[in-house]
Amino acid sequence: MFGSRDGHWSVMWFRERVHASWYLLVPLALFIALAGGTGRLFPRTTTALFGIVAFRLWDDVTDLPHDRKYHPERVLCRLVTTTEPLLYALGGLAFTAASIGFTRAAIAPFLGAVLASQGAFAARVVWPGLRGLFAHVILLKVPALVLGLALPDTPPLVVLGRAITLYGVVAAYELVHDEDARRGPLAPALVLVDLVCLCAGPALWLIHDRVF
Repeated sequence: MFGSRDGHWSVMWFRERVHASWYLLVPLALFIALAGGTGRLFPRTTTALFGIVAFRLWDDVTDLPHDRKYHPERVLCRLVTTTEPLLYALGGLAFTAASIGFTRAAIAPFLGAVLASQGAFAARVVWPGLRGLFAHVILLKVPALVLGLALPDTPPLVVLGRAITLYGVVAAYELVHDEDARRGPLAPALVLVDLVCLCAGPALWLIHDRVF
């Protein structure tokens, strides 16, 4: 574990994996909230950010074999046991789900993303060459949070279009910045999926504007 000079692992992990990327994570949380409407923006953005951070910690815990090989300098790689980080992650996900449920928003998409992520985490251990595919599955958390935090008075077709578009953006970003995913056998198919999302999302907005 870490000595008093280093501080608790959670503080070090937060600095390394959240604070260092705040310029990406905070805007993402804001866009997730805005995609579902502009009302109650601060609590909805906060819930989205909390969910993103909890997912990131969960992802880091389950991806330790890969990180110990390619990123041994990361904080979690130096832990003897990951029981505590896993409990923190699951607690964060439970808090996010409770926050979504408390606002009477749709909790089912978020729970679905949790289940999909669990499957992807388990599968990438068996098929490490398909990391790009499993990353795209894990990124379903983004549209799930959009749908889960959307305001009731926002047209469902608009929310769905925005969720799909935002998924296309983050999935394309992940593919560009993940060298293993770019070299993977499914890279062309993933590029196609991202392009379809980036086209289909705005198309749904257009359909709503034309029909309703």
